[in-house]
Amino acid sequence: MTFGHDALDERRAGYEEGYFRNKDAEMVSKLKGVFDKKHSREELKKLTGVTDEAAIDRLMAVIDRKELLSAFKLYPLVEIAWADGKVDATEVKAIEAAAQKSGIPRDSAAFERLGDWIRKGPTDNARAVWKLYAGQLRTKLTAAELDTFRNDLLKFADSVAESSGGLFGIFKSTSSEEQKVIDTIKKALSA
Repeated sequence: MTFGHDALDERRAGYEEGYFRNKDAEMVSKLKGVFDKKHSREELKKLTGVTDEAAIDRLMAVIDRKELLSAFKLYPLVEIAWADGKVDATEVKAIEAAAQKSGIPRDSAAFERLGDWIRKGPTDNARAVWKLYAGQLRTKLTAAELDTFRNDLLKFADSVAESSGGLFGIFKSTSSEEQKVIDTIKKALSA
């Protein structure tokens, strides 16, 4: 029995999704305690400058719900897609592919939230909360775990950045605006 190219690609994609799903479950479990609602509410207010209770509630919902935490780790991909002031279909597809490879099902609340962020674009509040999240990753993960998380996210980031760049989609390129976001991710996730 021989496998066709498509069958091998499907099998590889299945293994890759399983790998990211298992890794994500471990990470979410480890970080869940970090974002205890009672403990981090005041810290979020202080770090983001957001004092509106409803806005803080929305931010806490992102962090408090396990499935949304899965999407929130990919928030920088939205920043990259919007780096030039607009998002295009190839960038959306690249983000959706990253979400699925990370084990986020298309029919989940996390996938829906990621879609909302893509449509609405990045915000200063979400950016500030993600930086808080990255700071917590630096303190809670081992060096090896942090390296893996950063490298996986950077791989997805490069995929989004290159998805709409280049000449006729052949020669992939990253714009200077996208590179700034990628550099910010590297810095935020470096010990």
